[in-house]
Amino acid sequence: MPSAVIVYNKKLTGSHYLMGLEWRFTEEVAPGQFIMLKVNHGGYDPLLRRPFGVYNVVDPARGGGHVGIEILYKVVGRGTSILSGLAPDDTVDILGPLGNGFPTPKAGEKPILVAGGIGIAPIHLLTLACKGATVIFGARDKSETPLTADIEKLGVNVKTATEDGSAGVKGLVTDILAGEITENSVIYACGPTGMLRAVASMARDVGVRAYVSLENSMACGVGACLGCAVKRSGDVKKNKRYQMVCSEGPVFESTEIDWESL
Repeated sequence: MPSAVIVYNKKLTGSHYLMGLEWRFTEEVAPGQFIMLKVNHGGYDPLLRRPFGVYNVVDPARGGGHVGIEILYKVVGRGTSILSGLAPDDTVDILGPLGNGFPTPKAGEKPILVAGGIGIAPIHLLTLACKGATVIFGARDKSETPLTADIEKLGVNVKTATEDGSAGVKGLVTDILAGEITENSVIYACGPTGMLRAVASMARDVGVRAYVSLENSMACGVGACLGCAVKRSGDVKKNKRYQMVCSEGPVFESTEIDWESL
């Protein structure tokens, strides 16, 4: 598998890291696509690769002008704990870019980008492609607000909601979204399933399109293992009951998902 060299592995908060990778790839990375990363190079523990949304496409300037990517991740288990301990010049194996990304807004549509926690990762790359977008970020408390720093540097309108009210509005992203959504909005969202379900419901009520990036666990990343299957809505493609998040997603139009089954 293609190897990537770690250029930096920066700690942003108590549990969030930004990793820069020098990686040779030929396909253009679309906002919302992801990579499957083998966190233990040369070993088998942990056995399975981990999926990470592409945070940014960059030139790490390590000589030779090789193009690279950035991934934003949160330490939540053994795999990401190992990843957080890797240092510059360590190598990792990457499979990607994989999956389908976010479609571009249509003429006249007002893009609203909604992220919950680590869901900000693919939203950052999408922000670079959506001029004039409003970004709504939800977190448990102010300790996660540094995750929006790069987006704020772009001059984008960022509105924050925290559950404890320690930063921005006290409440949920949907509390802010209710005041932003209009009939010409198009919504792009990534975050916990409960948040995505609520966003999909609001979009349906207003009659606007919403695209959601699901965060299901993945084993293969190419639709072979069937481990990330989600049930389709009864309103679409009735001849195929399930769809794979890794190969047919991770981005879906919200009406394609049977939210009651999640």
